[in-house]
Order: sequence, then C-alpha cells, then structure tokens
Amino acid sequence: MAYATLISLKQTIEHFLNSSQIPILAPYPKNIEFAYEEVKSLQELFTSEDNNSKRVNALDRQIIEATFRLEDVLESHVANHFLPQSETLHGDEISYLEEVNEEIDFFTETVKKIKEQFSNSSLPEEDDAVVLSTTDHVGGKKSTIFGLDNEMSKLKNLLVTDKSPSLLIPIVGMAGIGKTTLAKEVYGDPYILSHFERHIFVSIGPECAWRKILLSVLAQINFGVDETHTESNVELAVHMYNSLWDWRYLLVLDDIWDYRVWVIFRRYLPNNGNGSRIMLTTRLEQVARYANERDGGFVLKKRFLNEEESWHLLREKVLVEECLLPLELEKVGRKIAKKCEGLPLAIIAVAKHLSRAEKTLQYWKKVAKEVHSIVGADKELSKVLSLSYYYLPQCLKPCFVYMGVFPHDYEIRTSKLVNLWCAEGFLEPNPPQTLEDFAMECLDELVWSNVFQVREHTSFGGIKTCNIYFVFWHICVREAKKDKFFHIVNSYGNQGIENQRRLCIHKNILFGIKDVHKSMASTLNARSLLCTGPQHQYPVPICLDFHLMRVLDALTIRFYGFPIEIVKLVQLRYLAFTYNGKLLGSISKLSNLLDCPSIPKHHIFQSSSVISAQGDLGYARIEACASHGKRIPNLKKLEFQAELAPDAVETLCCLNHLANSHGLKSIKCVIVNPKPSSHQVVFPALAGFSIFPSTLRKLTLSGLGLPWKKMSIIASIRNLEVLKLRCYAFRGPMWQNCQKGFMNLRFLLIEDMDLEFWKSNSPFLLDLQHLTISHCYKLKEIPSQFKEIPTLRMIELVDCDPSLVAYTERILKQQKSRGNDLLQLSVKSSKDAKKLKS
Repeated sequence: MAYATLISLKQTIEHFLNSSQIPILAPYPKNIEFAYEEVKSLQELFTSEDNNSKRVNALDRQIIEATFRLEDVLESHVANHFLPQSETLHGDEISYLEEVNEEIDFFTETVKKIKEQFSNSSLPEEDDAVVLSTTDHVGGKKSTIFGLDNEMSKLKNLLVTDKSPSLLIPIVGMAGIGKTTLAKEVYGDPYILSHFERHIFVSIGPECAWRKILLSVLAQINFGVDETHTESNVELAVHMYNSLWDWRYLLVLDDIWDYRVWVIFRRYLPNNGNGSRIMLTTRLEQVARYANERDGGFVLKKRFLNEEESWHLLREKVLVEECLLPLELEKVGRKIAKKCEGLPLAIIAVAKHLSRAEKTLQYWKKVAKEVHSIVGADKELSKVLSLSYYYLPQCLKPCFVYMGVFPHDYEIRTSKLVNLWCAEGFLEPNPPQTLEDFAMECLDELVWSNVFQVREHTSFGGIKTCNIYFVFWHICVREAKKDKFFHIVNSYGNQGIENQRRLCIHKNILFGIKDVHKSMASTLNARSLLCTGPQHQYPVPICLDFHLMRVLDALTIRFYGFPIEIVKLVQLRYLAFTYNGKLLGSISKLSNLLDCPSIPKHHIFQSSSVISAQGDLGYARIEACASHGKRIPNLKKLEFQAELAPDAVETLCCLNHLANSHGLKSIKCVIVNPKPSSHQVVFPALAGFSIFPSTLRKLTLSGLGLPWKKMSIIASIRNLEVLKLRCYAFRGPMWQNCQKGFMNLRFLLIEDMDLEFWKSNSPFLLDLQHLTISHCYKLKEIPSQFKEIPTLRMIELVDCDPSLVAYTERILKQQKSRGNDLLQLSVKSSKDAKKLKS
C-alpha cells in the first residue's frame, strides 16, 4: 500500500507547488522540490519491481510512515491558509515552517535508507513450486466431483473429437473455483490417457522458474534430465520441441499468471496437426484472452456450483461415512452451503470446520451465522486467495483493499465507486487519459482478475453495479489494518484507530455511542469518513472534526439542520449528505482548492429543497426541489425526486439553467407516487429551445404525466443515447412520432404507460439497438418502421398484450429478410420467461 501513499503525496506536493491560491513555503522551496523528486524515484522503484513484490513489500511500513508524516504537515498548512486565524491548527507560522522542514528532512533521510536497504537486499529465492517429477498428478484417494460433468464432457470433446486446428484450451476462473481440479480430472480420464501418447502436467505459479519448468516437462517425457543439467534454457527448449514433434501430446500448464509465459511456451511447442492439445488454467482473464487471440480457440469460464451441488459437496466433506442426516440438520446445512456462494474451496473450508465438532443442530445454526468469519479465518484458503492480491499491479492494490470499507455483501454503483477512488487520491493516470477513465480501467482489470464481481450491467453491457467476492473481503480488512489504510469503527474499544487514514461506519447507529464519538474525534488526520449502513431516519451526533478530510460519504445520515462543520473541511473533494433545508452560501468555499487538474473535482450528493451552492458539483441528488434552484454549470449527473400534493400543477423551474450545464451527461427526474388523473408536471417554457443541454446522453423520467407532444423537446437532444420512460412519464393514448430527432438514441425503455397507439409517418430511431416495452397492457402494435432499423439487436417485451407480441414477431421476420440476423426477441412475463432465438 506504500505505492498508493506515494501517489497521494505526489499529488499533494504538485498541488502545493502549482496552486496560486496557496502561499508557498518561501524559505524552503528547494527542499520541497527535492522531496518531490524523491517521491518520484520511489514510485519508479515500485513500478520497475512490480514483478518482484517481495522486496518492495518488505519496505512498505517505513515508506508509509514517512509519507503520512510529510503529507499531514503539508496539508495542515493548506488548512491553516483557508481557515480563519482563530481556527487554524498552528498559530505560529514560523514554528510551522520549521516543522515542515523537519518532516521534509525526515522523509528524504528515510528514502535514502530505503534505497540503501533495497540495493543491499538479496533477491528472493526462486519459486520451488515446480517439482522435477514424473509422478502421476491424479493419484491418491479420489472424491466425488460435483458440478463438473458438463464441463468435463465439453473439454473431452475438444481434446479428442474436435477437428479444430487450435492447439490451446484455456480454463479461467477465480481462485478456489476448481480449475485445477477440472484439469486434473480430464487429464487423468482413462479415455484421454489412451488417446494421447505423451502426458505432461506442470504447475506454474505467480513466480515461475523457466528452467525448472523446462526440466519438469523433459522429465515427464522421459528425456533423462535432472536438476544438474548444464545445457542452456534455449537448448532445453529445443530438446522439448524435438522430443514432442513425433507424438500426440497433452500438456497441462496449471496456474499461469503472466501471458508472457504462454508466449515463450508457444514458441517451443510443435503444432504438427496431429491432434496435440494444451490446457491452460489461470485466474486472470487477461491471460486467457491474450492466448485466445493468438490461437483463436475456445475459452472455458469455470462456473460456480449451484445450491444443490454446493450442498452435496459440503455433505461429502463433513461426513466420513455415508449416513442419513436429520431433516432439520440438512436444512441448516443447505443454508450453510448457500452462504459459501458456490465456491468449492470455501465450502471445503467450512466443511473442515464442521467436521471437527459434534453434529448438533445448535452448533450448525451457530456456524450458519458465522460462515463468512469462518471462511475468512481459514489459513489454507487465505493462502490461496492472498496470491490474487499480492500479485496485482501496484496501481490496483489500493482499489482492491478499498472494497473493505463497505460491508462484505455490499453492492455499489460503479459511478459512485469511481468517484470515490478519484477523490481519495491514490490513482494516477497516464496522460492524456483522464482520471475517471483510468479508474474505470482499473475496475475492468479487477473484474478480469476475478476478484471483483459484476452484479448488474448497464443498458449497453457496461458495469452498473459490482462488489468484491466475499472470500476476498477479509483480505481487504487484514491488509488495511496492517497499513492503516482504513479502520472499521465498532462499538467496543476501537484499538488502533489512531492515525488511520479512513474511518468506516457499517452501522450508523454507532454515532450515538459516546465512546465511539470520542474515539473518532481522536483521529484528527483522517482523510475519509464513509457511512455505509442503512438509511438513518433521525439525526445523530456525527463527528466532523477532521480538518484534512477529502471524502465525506454520509448520504445515509439525515441532518435536520445544516452541518456548519462541513464548510470548514476545505480539503473536501467528495461530499455526500442528506438534508432537507437550504444550503448555506458558504459551502462554495469548498471549491477553493479544486483548480489544480491533478486533483479531482469534489462531488456533492445532497437532498435539498434548494440548490444554492456555487462551484463545481460533480454529482447532485435533489429531492423535493422547489422553484428557485440556481445555475450549476459543471453538473455531470442530476437526480431529481419530488412528491406532489394531490391535484398539484408543478412547474419544474429548477431546471431553467440545465441548458447551460455543459458538462451534464445524465438526468433522472422522478415524481413519487404519481396519480396521472390528478396531477400535471410542466416543463418550463424556453422560447422553443430544449431545456436540456446538448451534452446529455442519458435521460430517465418517471411519473411526470407529460403529454406525448412534449416528446419533441426530448427528441431534439442531439447526443441522447439512453431514454427510459417509467410509470406514466408521459400520459395519453397516442404517441405520434416527430419526423426529426433522436439522432443518436441507442436504448429506449417504455414502462407502465397507458399508451394505446404508437405511430410514425417516416423513418426514425435509425441508430436504436435495444427496445424494451414493459407493462404497457393497452399497446397492440409498434411502428412498422422498426423493420427498417438496421442497428436493432434486441426487442424485449415484458407482460405485454399477445397482439403486440405477434406484431413484433412479424417485425423480427421482416428484419431477418433484410439481412439482420443479429436481432433477437425476448418475451417475458411475471410467471414465465422465454427467449426466441434468432
């Protein structure tokens, strides 16, 4: 985690040196610049030694301590500058400058010592996981294999009967999911053994030793080599090539971590078209994708066990001999197995725990409540899983560990997670890449590394929500504790809370405990406070005395009065809280430090009757918005929610300035509990111009009850790509399509409308890819022009009239006749769902 602290310190110094608003420490500018160069040198050391993390990680603690100390004193100077003199952290500026100088000296001396230790330390010994042996790799007692039948059949077919010229079959999946087990089962299958003339099984590992791998392969094909063989690696590789040329061979490369290993192997493996095959297992999809791109073969994504398979595996591992379990014990056992989320290694860890105790209902119920803790405490499981963290690139490690700030089953929106990562200051993109794009790239890599799980996709296949696989959560907490990355506040003790960088509240009720409030107040240098518990309906005495805070995520905390302490948090980059009153104008002070491009803009989530803040707001959520909202020129995403009185006629005057919000990309406008027959929402009149900015890409409307003729306003948004209309967003039986508009719309959702007739007199929606119509019971047809949209890929109908289904099926056939074989029709209902494949 030292690399993350170096990135943060580097950005702090850059901001310090470049900002015209902060007075430079005039007596010591060269010292600061020298410290900056030292930070960059350490950063390069981490980057260059990424594949030799043992040496780097051994020095983490020293780097973190020195970095924390220097960053604290520099940011305290910033806080001093912007706070009133009576509230500054240091009254004597001269003594403060001396303190800065002392910390710079301490940091540079620490860097010097670290470099000396690094240069004098020896390289770690080579990994000895690859054993020179001709032992049968599938020997020993065999147990029943659950959930592998289909995958084994598919692999055996590819290995034996498939005529594809592809040499390689990659198997990919997360740690502990059974990739090696599957490979060994196929490798040792009698039919497979008889089909291939040479069989080689090599375990690679994250720190593979190329020479030992070659010797192992040659030993298994009876080449007659040993560890004292004197030939060079290239000569050994040539021997391997020549020795395999005349044979149909099966080679298993188990647990590959680097695509370059496959590149080297591929060069020295003969492909003489005789049906030889190579199976490759990896937990990294990047490796499988690269190998697949080069060889154009099949990639098997190892699946999780289903609930029935999970229970059978747990039962087999717990029971030494076959016996019948009492029904009540089986019910609890199935619950235990389900909580392991289909991961075989986790099931085995819990089974091992159960097998050591008496099989009583009371004890099994206790285990059912503690499954996640038992899995987290299992040392063997932790050893396997930890490799997925330790061998991540340095830039991904803080992103991985950061997921521990949320509860283990927490599902988070990607947009919020990316904003948090950007605000925390531990990411550094490569120009001209933006910080947000780099954060999304990091998220993608963690998904491909099979440590993050995609929970929900966006309309176009992106990641909408995600979480970390539960088995990795305890690793996050352990690593965070070691490096003071974050501390989960609890109701007892809170030992080690001092000097923590981030405080996490998983249960918001803890704010009401006096001792918790006191312990939090003792951590003045915390940079983040994250409240991820359930929504708290009543005010609690939250501690906000953190002058160096960057991130305050307290959206689940409701304030009845505006928390004045917030305007003193001059370092804030991300702000989220719930408040029903008017924002103070002084909140605009929070934008004073956000002019430097290297520091991300702050983000405000807030619930307010009026927006009155000035400055750059990255994301705003507005509830019960009245008619005096002021201009917010840099808004990116806006969510508006209101509950109208009966028979109300509401004008959305708060949207008057949206057309001037040139950074706005997404709007969600929701009227709670709409009653279409008794209320009307009116868009403000803007002399014929759209109230929406041309930059808008996504628009969601719900409950507004607008007349369909107002659709022309939306159709004129030239960059709009996603339009979602829910719950009487528009009202009335007829939608007559406008002749122009919707130039770039790709996704359209129409849900819960009283629409009866949808007509068009000309081609429209020419770039549409996905149409969903849901719970529109009166609609019988869609415009015939849908048969002319060449980009259309999916039409989804949910609980719709059979006449609409039949009409859409005709559209599908007409599209097919025009050559669009990619279009699919999905028809679903609350009781049944079926997919009509193309």
